Amino acid sequence: MNIECHKDATVFEKLENEWNELLSRSLTNTPFQRAEFQCIWWKHLGRGELCLLTMRDENKKLIAIAPLFVDDGEILRWVGGEEIADYLDVIAPADQMDAAIRAMWGFLKSAASPKWSQAILSNIPEWTPTPNILKSLAVESGMKAEVTQIDVCPIVSLPDSFEAYLQQIDKKQRHEINRKLRRAEGGEDKVTWYIVDSSRDIDSETESFMTLMASAAEDKAKFLTPKVRDTFKDLFATMQHLGLLQLAFLEINGKKASAYAQFDYANRIWVYNSGFDVNSASTLSPGWVLLAKLIDQAIQNKRTVYDFMQGSEIYKYRFGGKDTGVFRVTLVRS
Repeated sequence: MNIECHKDATVFEKLENEWNELLSRSLTNTPFQRAEFQCIWWKHLGRGELCLLTMRDENKKLIAIAPLFVDDGEILRWVGGEEIADYLDVIAPADQMDAAIRAMWGFLKSAASPKWSQAILSNIPEWTPTPNILKSLAVESGMKAEVTQIDVCPIVSLPDSFEAYLQQIDKKQRHEINRKLRRAEGGEDKVTWYIVDSSRDIDSETESFMTLMASAAEDKAKFLTPKVRDTFKDLFATMQHLGLLQLAFLEINGKKASAYAQFDYANRIWVYNSGFDVNSASTLSPGWVLLAKLIDQAIQNKRTVYDFMQGSEIYKYRFGGKDTGVFRVTLVRS
């Protein structure tokens, strides 16, 4: 296995086609690991020294990627950033993961590696062996190593009809969803919803989404710093161009009342963020109504999983979410 450390950010564009093809076959195949997503993150939020590792076989075929960087505090981290990427990991097919992780570790211990004093590798999903392998390798090397669960991602397995979906959630919540849908459809207020398409201006719609996001909660408003706003504008425009973004709005009497941004990728819906107007008619529950519409559409489009991603907000469980774990590996050099 030939391993190479790329320090120039042009690597994202140069490897884009190879990268995304490899990702499509990888054990951890998420929209946050696409070359475009990681390129945008590095452009707006990256810092320190890039060390993006590529691994090729004897025929020079790309078989694994470990997107890493060392920040200004000599901490080794994933490219993609735990602040805006819910899942991160080594990119490799299942049968290459062990070899790829060991090759990555061998490089990080070598003289060719950038200087790092500790590694904090976050947002690793539970379905990958990365945490346990890295911990074992670090302990063998005499380092302190810890694997901790840092969050949950509630997910819903989608059946073949919306009626079947409703039957698999709690009876009380099923009735509540149906009641809210009937109220929205039969009330005096005009309730409509749409997903942004090419006929609409994505930049303007992104601004509207961030306005609703900031309205929804104080922590979301604080999160939307100028840098994050610029990142979202770039990211949403790019993912829209790729056909992967679903930016959805529900309007009450022509005014935007709630919104969801989600990715439609790898036969799975990835719910990225949401927002709502706190001054809208709360009796219509615009967030619940829009979410129900989006789940119904996902089922109609034959998607198999609705992933609410990180966070244990109660509405995710009311819509049938079942927890999966997200982990962090912390390694400290002696």
